[in-house]
Amino acid sequence: MWNRLKKSFQQNFLNKILGLGSSGPGPYFVIHKRYQPDTTFPQYDPRRPFRILSYLETRNLLRQGTLRRPRPATIRQLQRVHDQNYLNSLGKDGALEPILGFPLNNKAQDKFLCFQRMMCGGTIRAARLATKWQEVAINLGGGFHHASSNHGSGFCVFNDVAVAIAALREQGFDDHILIIDLDLHDGDGTRSIFSNDKTVHTFSIHNKTLGSGDALESTSIELGSGVSDSQYIEALKEHLPPLLPRFKPKLVFFLAGSDPSNRDQLGDWNISMEGMLTRDRLVMGWVRPGEPALDIPLVILLAGGYGNHAWRHGAAFFHWLLGGSNNVDIPLELELPVGHYRRLTRLMKTPVMMHDEKPTKTKPDPDDWGLQESELGMPGQQKETRFLGTFSRLAVELALVEYGLMDRLHRLGFKELRMALDLDDPLGHTIRVQTGGVVPLVVLELKVKIDRPRKTTEAFLSVEWLLIQDTRSRFEMSRPLLPGQKHPGLGLLRHTAAVLVVLCERLNLDGLSFTPTHYHLAALSRPLAFCPDPNLEGKFRALKNTLSSLDIRSAGIAVENGRVWDVMENQKYVWKPAKLIIPVSRKLKDKYGSANFLRDISAMQSRAAFRFEPDSPS
Repeated sequence: MWNRLKKSFQQNFLNKILGLGSSGPGPYFVIHKRYQPDTTFPQYDPRRPFRILSYLETRNLLRQGTLRRPRPATIRQLQRVHDQNYLNSLGKDGALEPILGFPLNNKAQDKFLCFQRMMCGGTIRAARLATKWQEVAINLGGGFHHASSNHGSGFCVFNDVAVAIAALREQGFDDHILIIDLDLHDGDGTRSIFSNDKTVHTFSIHNKTLGSGDALESTSIELGSGVSDSQYIEALKEHLPPLLPRFKPKLVFFLAGSDPSNRDQLGDWNISMEGMLTRDRLVMGWVRPGEPALDIPLVILLAGGYGNHAWRHGAAFFHWLLGGSNNVDIPLELELPVGHYRRLTRLMKTPVMMHDEKPTKTKPDPDDWGLQESELGMPGQQKETRFLGTFSRLAVELALVEYGLMDRLHRLGFKELRMALDLDDPLGHTIRVQTGGVVPLVVLELKVKIDRPRKTTEAFLSVEWLLIQDTRSRFEMSRPLLPGQKHPGLGLLRHTAAVLVVLCERLNLDGLSFTPTHYHLAALSRPLAFCPDPNLEGKFRALKNTLSSLDIRSAGIAVENGRVWDVMENQKYVWKPAKLIIPVSRKLKDKYGSANFLRDISAMQSRAAFRFEPDSPS
């Protein structure tokens, strides 16, 4: 049997290299530089996926296009599986301690969530590649099978397989899906998520059953401790082959955990390297027998594996998968020099030369790895804090979704939106929302800081910069630009302001402050906002009344072009930006709603006078 499978895989691999008889160039490997977490965890080798790739690359088994880069799972994708209250809780201090078994500080917690979201995105991408090309796609990570819909455990925060299946369902994939979970531990979280789903079968052979083993479509086999090769393989042969023709899956996820190995630091089984590879070859032979009509799209995940030798099983498995080799003599140690990463970069779909080499392409590609030497092997040195000292990255993204801003952008036609945070600028913290794709477009950019003016007890959320634009659009007479615009707006100014007011409330700040650079921005912010100087506020109200017969764009252009005369000053009116505030706290509302303040505004408004001068006829 091994010779037949070996010959089949060798021929398939040769056909793919030559471009013969294959709909896609797989097998694919999904990988990202963020698969290496900054935080050191006991018994976990953060370089496991990179050691596997290094071993395969040095044996010339990888080629350009083999590696694909994922994007992190979006909040929307996580929400399809995980309870909203659970997601909200992950932004709180100490949220990961019950899941990991030890505490992390805020910075480490945020980075760990990013690490798991990226691997979760890797499983989504692998699933899409496998189903699109009817191929094998390997995510060099993932397999977080302990995470259920409303809690995480055992190092698993998000259930990447469930999130990937939900993403496929969203795109119309409604066929049967089989999850073959051969991690040492029970896939309890995955089974609970799909317990009432007849279209997903969860198959797990493990040392101890966790939680309920009941589900509409499930095979849960507990073997106990001290399992040998023969016992393991016999259980697999007895239970998996009959399932395939009965259930008829059109996609298979294989959690090829390395922790059943007798060298695993946390495992309690005695499976040899030969036994592990026998397991893998059996699964591959049943799922991908080498006949196009029978081959099932397959997603392979690394799943569990602990200690510095965990990578060796993956290296041996994929060596056999790509080259047909039965070699189990994998090196005990494998160094990863910087030059290795440079070579791996070239194996992305479109390669990029680095540093002193001339770039070989003219535009960015979503599959480019973009590794830099400073990012290899060492934790980043970039200083980071929480957004405004309070909110984790996940909490910020959840807020954008919860308050409807991301949904509004989706309805405007922006897809695959991604959020970035810049927390190192002393002038403020920045949220940037941009599109995916080859050339990302910035849709929204917001820079804010907390401002505590001297000689007062007040505190404000100060907007230092706000950009909301439709960079897809060119200038059209039917949609003319406002003063200061390079691209049309999106009609989200008031909605964004409402989100910021809610943020003020959550931070217990007195109000929102900003300085409009143009007349139309100040006019659009009324009646919520006003100038704390009653003389300036009264003068603006008089100006707005003078221009009330004009639409907002025409009024803004009139001010911009000097066609408004300040009668009281006897000169052309020139717009001078002044700080505006939106009161949030009761204290501030009472202060600026007092009879004396309103009387001072009214007095200046009655004295000020403006005259609008229409364009001269041509």
